[in-house]
Amino acid sequence: MRIFLRFNLIVTFLFLGLSVNAVSEYVVLDVVDGDTIWFLSDGKREKLRLSQIDAPERDQPLGLEATNLLRQLILNQEITITFQKKKDRYGRYLGEVFLDGENINKLLVRNGLAWVYDRYVDDESYYVDLKIAKNKKINIWAETKPISPWEWRRKH
Repeated sequence: MRIFLRFNLIVTFLFLGLSVNAVSEYVVLDVVDGDTIWFLSDGKREKLRLSQIDAPERDQPLGLEATNLLRQLILNQEITITFQKKKDRYGRYLGEVFLDGENINKLLVRNGLAWVYDRYVDDESYYVDLKIAKNKKINIWAETKPISPWEWRRKH
């Protein structure tokens, strides 16, 4: 019965044209910044850009805090990644990172250390986490005039 249900679910996804993202476990080798990591895949170093979010740049206010939180959470840890179908324009994989079942991308937003990347977000639930951070006025949202990373990159 389980096999039949799983088969029906897969057929339904294929029929509706929905993507079934690959999910695998990897070890984090390095944290580049608040939304980019290096991970080990089949003995090879690969770069991942956390999807749905945009963390402050390293030279931007709270950029180091975002990087340090991500480093504390996942460096040298075994994580699960849900990959998007395509890489970004820089050749990096895109995906959501999970540690012990917790969505780390969302955790960064909920802790006021990343914006929801409006231009690329496809999961509206990220805005719930954004609202939590804004209501608590933590980190980015404690600033009087926070500057988004995309604005910061354009100016610097």
